[in-house]
Amino acid sequence: MNDFTMKQLLIVTGSCSLLILAALFMLTKGSAAIEVHTIISVVSEQLLGFSSHDFSAIEEVIVWNVRWQRIALALLVGSGLAISGACFQTIFKNPLADPFLLGVSSGAALGAAVSIILQCTQFLIPFAFSGAILSLALVYLVSRQKTIAGAGHHLLLAGIACSALLNALLSASMALNANQIHLIVFWLMGSMTNYMDSLLPLFFLVSAGLAVAMVFARDLDVLALGDEEARFLGVDVNRVKFLLLVSSTLVTGACVSVSGIIGFIGLIVPHMVRRIIGPEHFMLLPLSAIWGALFLLAADSLTRIFPPLSSIPVGVITALFGSPFFLYILYVTGRRRQ
Repeated sequence: MNDFTMKQLLIVTGSCSLLILAALFMLTKGSAAIEVHTIISVVSEQLLGFSSHDFSAIEEVIVWNVRWQRIALALLVGSGLAISGACFQTIFKNPLADPFLLGVSSGAALGAAVSIILQCTQFLIPFAFSGAILSLALVYLVSRQKTIAGAGHHLLLAGIACSALLNALLSASMALNANQIHLIVFWLMGSMTNYMDSLLPLFFLVSAGLAVAMVFARDLDVLALGDEEARFLGVDVNRVKFLLLVSSTLVTGACVSVSGIIGFIGLIVPHMVRRIIGPEHFMLLPLSAIWGALFLLAADSLTRIFPPLSSIPVGVITALFGSPFFLYILYVTGRRRQ
């Protein structure tokens, strides 16, 4: 085993270990104090079937039915958004591409709001996906009408403009449906409290999205070189882009349908992982999933560990970290173009 492979193994092992420890640590945090050995006993019984009964029924409900499900939702949403961000950045060849900045999250939120207004919440994910795919199609069509001078940032500008339009439509929907405004507001700020009956379908969708991306990991490496080079090397560029765009948009729509709009994870995490592991997607994608889960878990943890922050939605926390990072990337890419 060469040094580079050993480095990869150590990074993946360390990242997985850190994620597990962080999840177990957050199980101990909350309004009710629960000992670590109780946490381990509950998790062992639920996951492995080891019955120790070294805990009360109330402790089991708090750990498994409340805290664990909220943590699991944060892990899945963070992973899904990070995977989508990594795919978007390579497909569009833009380091600023992100489900939030491209308007995909806003489109999904608008679709979810429409399902609430029409009282079709059982079809929340299909509505969110439809809104996300329509938004992405609009951004893509607008960005194709680009000039040579503005080619680098045309996609970003189209995404920001479409996102503003979709947010305006979402605000109008709230104004016209005041009796449902408290439900629609949820999609504007993001939350990790909507975990009831949503974890299993979200797990399958995020897992499927990661699996599709991993199947095309080598093609993504080649696409990063350019479309013409990819075609020369035998990649069916249109087919690969279509499949990855659909799968990434479906993952984003599913995440937004249960968590609301949570921005910048798909922007920050892939950049961090590329600096650590390099641009090879076979390693970039799973590590982005792990670190995306860690990032959102840490953001949600701030609202639980510090009582003054308990009323702040997690989407606000990610924006506070993501906005300066976005400006930094914009500054760096601007200097490289000079």
